[in-house]
Parts: sequence; C-alpha cells; structure tokens
Amino acid sequence: MSVVEIEAAIKSLPKEELVLFNQWYQEFLEDQWDEQIRHDVRSGKLDFLLEEARQEREAGTLKRFP
Repeated sequence: MSVVEIEAAIKSLPKEELVLFNQWYQEFLEDQWDEQIRHDVRSGKLDFLLEEARQEREAGTLKRFP
C-alpha cells in the first residue's frame, strides 16, 4: 500500500474510526520514540547528558525539577 493510498483511506474514515485511528497512531509514535531513546541510551549516544549532570552535581549547579 502506498502513502497516497493510506492517506486516502484515512481521509475516508468515519469520524469515530478516525478518533480510534488517531489514538492508535499516537500510541504507535510514542512507542517508536521510546524505542529510539532506548537505542540511543544503549549505544552511548546520550552519555554526554549523564556527564553534564554529573559535572553540574559536583559543581553544585544541578537543578532539580519537581
């Protein structure tokens, strides 16, 4: 199925089905985001953030958010 066909199918959905599709798609995107973050953590891509936090903690400048 092509993107154009998918777009046409989505546009033809009744409102109730569009709401259900939107909920599913949002969950799908969130799962994709979570998987990307897990991958980035495992690969070390985000290690610089941990190092920044350690340096700020040692310097006493680390800000905590409620």
